[in-house]
Amino acid sequence: MPKALFHLPRRLTIAAALVIASPALAAPPRPVTDADIQAAISAAAERDFKDADWAVLIDDADVYVNTTGLATTKQCEVIKILTDAGARRQCVQRFDFDPATRRVHVTAARVHRQDGTVDDLPLDAIAVQPTVQHMIYWGGRQYLLSIPRLAVGDVIELHTRKTGFNIAYLGDDDAPGTAQPAGNAAETLQPPMPGHWYEVTLFAGHQPIVHKRYSVHLSSKMPVQYAVYNGSLQTSQWFEDKGVVHTFVADDVPAIESEPHMIDLNDCATKVVMATVPDWEMKSRWFHDVNEGQFEADDAIRQTVAKITKGLTSLDDRIAACNHWVADNIRYYGTSRGPCEGFTLHKGTETYRDRGGVCKDKAGMLVTMLRVLGVEAYPALTMAGSRVEDIPADQFNHTVTVMKDQDGEWRILDPTWIPLSREMWSSREALQGLVYGTPEGETLTLSPYYPPSYNRLACAAQSQIDADGKLTTAITMNMSGYPDTYLRRYLERDWQPDMKGVFASRLNFGPTARVDDLHYTDPYDYTRDAQVRMEVSAPAYAASGTDLCMLHLPLMTHPLSDWLIPDALYDLNAESRQYGMRLRATREIDYREAIELPDGWSVAEVPQARTITSPSADLSFEASSDGNRLTYHFKLDLKKHIVPPEDYAKFRESIQAMKDITAAWVICRSGSAESTSAQAALVPTQQEVHHD
Repeated sequence: MPKALFHLPRRLTIAAALVIASPALAAPPRPVTDADIQAAISAAAERDFKDADWAVLIDDADVYVNTTGLATTKQCEVIKILTDAGARRQCVQRFDFDPATRRVHVTAARVHRQDGTVDDLPLDAIAVQPTVQHMIYWGGRQYLLSIPRLAVGDVIELHTRKTGFNIAYLGDDDAPGTAQPAGNAAETLQPPMPGHWYEVTLFAGHQPIVHKRYSVHLSSKMPVQYAVYNGSLQTSQWFEDKGVVHTFVADDVPAIESEPHMIDLNDCATKVVMATVPDWEMKSRWFHDVNEGQFEADDAIRQTVAKITKGLTSLDDRIAACNHWVADNIRYYGTSRGPCEGFTLHKGTETYRDRGGVCKDKAGMLVTMLRVLGVEAYPALTMAGSRVEDIPADQFNHTVTVMKDQDGEWRILDPTWIPLSREMWSSREALQGLVYGTPEGETLTLSPYYPPSYNRLACAAQSQIDADGKLTTAITMNMSGYPDTYLRRYLERDWQPDMKGVFASRLNFGPTARVDDLHYTDPYDYTRDAQVRMEVSAPAYAASGTDLCMLHLPLMTHPLSDWLIPDALYDLNAESRQYGMRLRATREIDYREAIELPDGWSVAEVPQARTITSPSADLSFEASSDGNRLTYHFKLDLKKHIVPPEDYAKFRESIQAMKDITAAWVICRSGSAESTSAQAALVPTQQEVHHD
């Protein structure tokens, strides 16, 4: 596994230095008024929102940050219904929340009907119920406010007051909170980092926004740093009694149109990231200090470590044994044991006893076991599936384990990822931001890049076509990294008494294909890379006549592709993209096949040779024939797990070239002078395309 890590340069964006070039606001911010709302509704009557189901006419928020780090947000949202689908989506306003971290009070709710009448909604009709939960049972609740029948053109007006803080670990939420009023109840809330506040606010979504204002009121004793990403905003800074107001405004924001397999909304929507925390080192030390007392081992843990590492001579093998033990023996489920579940790791002794926990608890269990081995290990925060920006705000949804090697280099381990995997850390999360929780304090760090060769699928086949067009082939598939992991998981998940039938259904050779002999690696054997060996037959695979035979190259139909390389076969119908496309991981796909035809037959036409080189994908294909024998070599390197928009056209060209080779016919003829001359005339030429 690659160990080299890349360190991000520290970025300090002080509030007093407004580095985002945009028009300054001409007056101090103020809360929205009834007149503002009526004006917005009137103006919206003349607007064309295209295909949107609803539009946010106003999203107006003032955040008042206490010197303790706790904040209260007063917000007004004005939403216009544009379609029947929008009416259905907005007919119930839902507020999900964690009672330990959030309070909300709905201060007003009304509907502006298209005929000009206004319905004030009774707030005592708000329903209370547990949030639907799966695998994480932290006592979540939700409040439901039913809106009387909505029609196209109606406008919803909502006013709320929220006190508390968001936990990125639980995912983003449009309006988290409890339906209890702020006040005495709010005093029990404690911010994760006392004396500090941080927030990430998006200024775009999948519906259009006409006007959004976000103002943060801070004590002059709480300097804040922030940056705007993925676009620009109007910004201003104003003084008020005992403090400063930082305001961000966006007008006429179009909806972000979803694209297949696009990157996370946080990575493409304009957003502001704010934090009073001065640097990542402080965040690192805080995360260390709040959790350091959780890793004391007891006799039972020490005995388990001794048992699973017995006979292992290398430290790497003992580390792997502990990582796999946690992965395979600590079931993923979360139960609440106190406040700040998103940040506080449970004790290793409790996780060991319960044999369960979420990612943070599995990471803490591994830290506990590694320390029994004498390894210096700590928990680390990361953001699976999205970027972590330079500003030291809470941008994390996952916890992993980091350790120092004997040479002083850091290594990342993830017991949440590796059930049924030989990987110690997910190659799917390459170049991902992490903050290690150490006593000295660490800056923001990136996980390693994994080259395509790390995630390798290598297939070799010896195939024969008989005079009736029947295909018989012996296939050997070797996998490492990502393909290895997913083969193991599908084998374990899809296990059936007739595994030959399971494999045959995923061969892509056609309806007549059957698996005559099958061998595959035990999914729980972590001592070797995964391998599959199959003997396959497919009657009538080739279209065969008296002197003509046509077939597709068997391996190029991508056997087991829905298990191993589904993202390499995405439908790329769009000629361009606005946002990056996320693949599962980098990949090397390597096919080598030899096909023998019946005696007296020869190859007349094969797919044309191709070479395409581009920043995100390289492709090469070449074929040759000798008498009745055809051999070819195909290779595709997926070099980036996120394909940026500027790379997409050339990436698409490589994938389309692969699909063209898959769809192309190999034409064979019986031995005759005519077929021999045809073969000579159809020798493929090499096409080379190189893109920097």
